[in-house]
Amino acid sequence: MDRRHHFLLVSLSGQGQINPTRQLARRLARLAGARVTLANPLFSHRRLFPTSAAVAGQPDDSTEEEPLNPDGTGIISYAPYSDGYDEGFNPLAGDGYRYMSDLKSFGSRTIAALVRAFAAGGRPVTCLLYNIILVWVTDVAHDHGIPAVLHWIQSASVFSIYYHYFNDHRSFNLAACAANPNSSNTIELPGLPPLRPDKDLPSILAKPSPYRSTVKDIFTELDKSEKSRLLVNSFYDLDAQAIKEISRLWEIIFVGPMMENNFISPATGMGGGDYMDWLQKQQERSVVYVAFGSLTVLTARQTEEVARGLKKSGRPYLWVMRQEGRAEEAEDGNGMVVEWCSQVGVLGHRAVGCFVTHCGWNSMLEAVGSGVPMVMMPQWMDQTTNAALAEAVWGVGVRAEAAGDGGLVEAEEIQRCVETVMGDGERGREVRRRAAVWKEKAGEAAARDGPAERNLKGFLDGF
Repeated sequence: MDRRHHFLLVSLSGQGQINPTRQLARRLARLAGARVTLANPLFSHRRLFPTSAAVAGQPDDSTEEEPLNPDGTGIISYAPYSDGYDEGFNPLAGDGYRYMSDLKSFGSRTIAALVRAFAAGGRPVTCLLYNIILVWVTDVAHDHGIPAVLHWIQSASVFSIYYHYFNDHRSFNLAACAANPNSSNTIELPGLPPLRPDKDLPSILAKPSPYRSTVKDIFTELDKSEKSRLLVNSFYDLDAQAIKEISRLWEIIFVGPMMENNFISPATGMGGGDYMDWLQKQQERSVVYVAFGSLTVLTARQTEEVARGLKKSGRPYLWVMRQEGRAEEAEDGNGMVVEWCSQVGVLGHRAVGCFVTHCGWNSMLEAVGSGVPMVMMPQWMDQTTNAALAEAVWGVGVRAEAAGDGGLVEAEEIQRCVETVMGDGERGREVRRRAAVWKEKAGEAAARDGPAERNLKGFLDGF
């Protein structure tokens, strides 16, 4: 019987979920000398480990990594569970309501099977950690007498917004705002800037969403214990004002920023080092880096507008674009288009002076941690709120505004925003100064034996 801690971290299949979960797994394994298993949907598991023959609900010892610590402790492995869509699910195109139902049904059964299999094999799970829409994991944990802890992979400020919404804060009169969308109505919440209902709130609150009720369930679950704990992928200075009112309710443990190199690294199609060689030839802080995450698919018209805006700026650019989304307009002698790159490596390169981003939380933290100003084009979920905070509170970027109600960001607006953050004007200088300040703060938080590591050690001491 292995009597060391065994943490089972349950994640969804998107890169935005797997990357921070894996980084947390590495820190837990190293600091606690523990065994850590990362469970993700079977479709994702097969992509990560193409030769694996594992089935959902069973350990996969073939994925076990080398120990992180010299004494042979700190072991990470992976195991698949089923979300009911073993051939994959596209959240932007599929039936989200059915997916959430199937995810809970299939996921509960296969995570429970995984817990039983580990116990039978002499490696019992001692703690289950789950992220944002996987609250049903707590039922599995309770059934097996195992503690469950929320790993919140969005900002604590967004967590605070959800709390106030589900607790009927007086400012949330969305019906009135929807009835008069052109009014100056804003959402006023403690520790946050005024939020426009149609542009700054998380999308699952601004319009009907299959994910809204599951986020509400998180707060119901947290309230079952007198002082629940949650791990947050952020750092205190970034979210301090927003959590003042709610920190008395739960123990909010900041363990971010998680900024290690991305785990998923498919072939670029252009040679792994080509883009870095290209960057080496560019002048310092001259390159516009463009990436919209692993899920976002721009319309053909929007892709054209981005391409035109980049060309009009006259600056060299590196654009990450999947093959199926490529447009001829993006191919230009002044730019380079790749299917994949190491985002942390690119953002940390001396040549990069601006990041055109969809504002996913991982990308935001990586930009903040690298000191790179942002041009923000948020799409859905928490991205709209992240953009609002980055512009109004942290001061590290400029939001590109859509023209009219169609949601299209035109080339001229993209050019304007790029020139604002990279040019010689007063606002550009201030954005770059603020980006440098936040880079230093993020570095201090993430340093070895820094606040994030000390907070995680404190969490482990609680066991």
